[in-house]
Amino acid sequence: MFCINCFHKNTSVTNSRPHKKQPSVWRRRKCSNCGVLFTTIERPSLVDTALIKSSSGETSPFNLGKLIISIAEAFSHTPTEGKMHALWLAQTVESTLATQVQSLTPEDIEAVTHQVLKQFDEVAAVQYAAKHQLIVSASARRRGRPSLVSRGHETQ
Repeated sequence: MFCINCFHKNTSVTNSRPHKKQPSVWRRRKCSNCGVLFTTIERPSLVDTALIKSSSGETSPFNLGKLIISIAEAFSHTPTEGKMHALWLAQTVESTLATQVQSLTPEDIEAVTHQVLKQFDEVAAVQYAAKHQLIVSASARRRGRPSLVSRGHETQ
């Protein structure tokens, strides 16, 4: 890890602690060149390790950028909020997926993203669900189908 003060390439870890509730590690680092102490928080990234398997059998790498854009688009009612929070929300989704799912499908990503958005902004969650066809139409509801389909489980 390089130093954030002098950009020297050699830093050492003086203290390290795993987070109790999230898959991340807090580290205190010291630069061997200028002596500055700084803190890093390291978390797993699906970008390098996870493959998404589509229903057609094709696999592709996890793309955090696509997820950020998709989340930002769900905030069409408040675009500024989407710009401010999309990265943070996408990282929350990524962290959740890293701890819960071994093999990823687009449906897994959609379900977790919808749940994260639902906790943060109900309107954005509804807009995301509508775009990703997680919501069944009003005419289908009148026929007795549930209003929301999430990860293969149907809920009202």
